[in-house]
Amino acid sequence: MRARLTRRLYWQWTLMLLVLSHPVYAQRSAPDTLHALRIHSNIRLDGVLDEPAWQAAPAVTNFTQRELSEGEPASEHTAVAVVYDEHSVYFGIWCYDREPNKIVARKMQRDFNYRSEDNFQIVVDTFHDRRNGYRFVINPNGARSDALVLDNGRQINRDWDGVWNVKTQITDKGWFAELQIPFSTLRFSAANEQVWGVNFERNIRRKREQVLWQAWSRDSDLEQVSRAGTLVGIQGVSQTSLLELKPYGLGGLESPRHLEQHRVGKIGGDLYYLPTPTSKLSLTVNPDFAQVESDRAQINLTRFSLFFPEKREFFLEGRNYFDFGLGNRILPFYSRRIGLSEDRQEIPIIVGGRLLAKKGSTTLGGLLMQTAEKDSMPTTNFGVLRWKQDILKQSTIGVIAATRADAAHFNATYGFDFLYSTSHFLGDKNLAVGAALAQSYTSNRRAKTGTA
Repeated sequence: MRARLTRRLYWQWTLMLLVLSHPVYAQRSAPDTLHALRIHSNIRLDGVLDEPAWQAAPAVTNFTQRELSEGEPASEHTAVAVVYDEHSVYFGIWCYDREPNKIVARKMQRDFNYRSEDNFQIVVDTFHDRRNGYRFVINPNGARSDALVLDNGRQINRDWDGVWNVKTQITDKGWFAELQIPFSTLRFSAANEQVWGVNFERNIRRKREQVLWQAWSRDSDLEQVSRAGTLVGIQGVSQTSLLELKPYGLGGLESPRHLEQHRVGKIGGDLYYLPTPTSKLSLTVNPDFAQVESDRAQINLTRFSLFFPEKREFFLEGRNYFDFGLGNRILPFYSRRIGLSEDRQEIPIIVGGRLLAKKGSTTLGGLLMQTAEKDSMPTTNFGVLRWKQDILKQSTIGVIAATRADAAHFNATYGFDFLYSTSHFLGDKNLAVGAALAQSYTSNRRAKTGTA
């Protein structure tokens, strides 16, 4: 009797472990591969998908509800096709609607709040590493929002602004869009034949309906690029020219009260060079940030410094290369310390350089900046180096070192981080476990080190 009970328990546990460990693919929908079509004619970006290329391009239509009825087909017909030429990739989007007069679309500004609107979202994983990608969002008015997707959706960099365009049309059959993304906006491998991860989401606001092409179950998100579909067919394209120069010049007259009038002027610029298709070297000389959006006003009633997000273009590009896994409150590298004082007064930057590189499973970021002397603040050198290695399917390890040095003191922060991540825990669940250790050193303090 005991032997039979033991065998029964053994087989019950074995069966349960097999069920839990076997990946569940119910959130995938066939077909899960989209073929891009190369074109040799122009796409007129007007939201009217009447070019012969759109008729010839293969389209996907198998969208599945996440809300309200999980697993059910979309209530409104939705289709997407992809074509490309030498310079850009184009997404054709058909959002049919039997009641177009009820489409919700009010916003027009860049980086609009799309959650209260009808919208269509695209996520593209250009390296097909199932970790990082780009998110593009549009509404029926042609409003745009974009962001970088990092660490399989665990981080979203909404401050990133790419160069891309979209035109939309609302008709008696629904709303439609043509979306153009220049290859120079994206970073991808040097392979002749590209394989990208891609996924799509449509939101029909009045119905509270959310439909996705892949990864439509409620324990998934569009930003989980590990569960995206596949885009194939893009061949023989490159990102951009090897060299790009962005100079600027400012001039004017200054006439302080009761003082003699005198001329003021400033020149500088940025130089970008691509040593390889997946690396970028940037040099800035005497940069000017006059066009940067102002900080949102904050009132500080605490003894701690206020946190302001980075908005300067030079520091926003590649910001994810320097992210470190100590959460949102402890930042080994905070770029706002460069060229800005504690009270947000500008400190001139003399010169700076940056290297961003990705080769296979290795990511490398380096930054070196020199600021000028101003008032009581001495000229200061800032440096940071970040290395991150992809391991297993979705996990990473990495190190970081950041320094700040002037004539009076030296400060350094260095650390190590590790993240284990999987989207197949217990079959189809998500699991992320991470650890990070960092230490700082400051030369002119009694307690010279601190650990987090």
